[in-house]
Amino acid sequence: MRFLFLMLAVLCLSSCVLVNSGVEVGKTIWGSSTRVLERERVNALSKTYDRGYWDCVRAATEEIEKQGYLIFKKDEIKGYMVIIGIAGAVNTTEVGLFFVELSDTQTRLELSSLSTHAKRIVAKSIFHRLDIKFGLVPPDPVEDIMPEQVGQK
Repeated sequence: MRFLFLMLAVLCLSSCVLVNSGVEVGKTIWGSSTRVLERERVNALSKTYDRGYWDCVRAATEEIEKQGYLIFKKDEIKGYMVIIGIAGAVNTTEVGLFFVELSDTQTRLELSSLSTHAKRIVAKSIFHRLDIKFGLVPPDPVEDIMPEQVGQK
């Protein structure tokens, strides 16, 4: 009886290990694994802000939505977002935005992607918008031209 119980326990444990390792394989095949984006962090575009972690997460989320990007996957506790829907890139191109808390008042944002083009598009827009939001650069000038006046210059 003990042998049967032991065999059942081993079978159950090995099944759990296979299922858990299969989840990441399934995510990779389906395209929702962050493993590739994690590996690409060595080539990330990054910027450090003198703001707390949660201030950066909230501000980045707001600016991503304003830019019309889609947050495909997000884990605020692990400190990342996966962004898709970048204009000028294939709709399903993923860009990873990683938040690294350096101290209570300093956070580094890292952008990684297999697509250098998509990564640069997102970096240019998000970093610029956060610079404005955090008061590091002045707001962009607003055109004083009425829509009906366009082309009459």
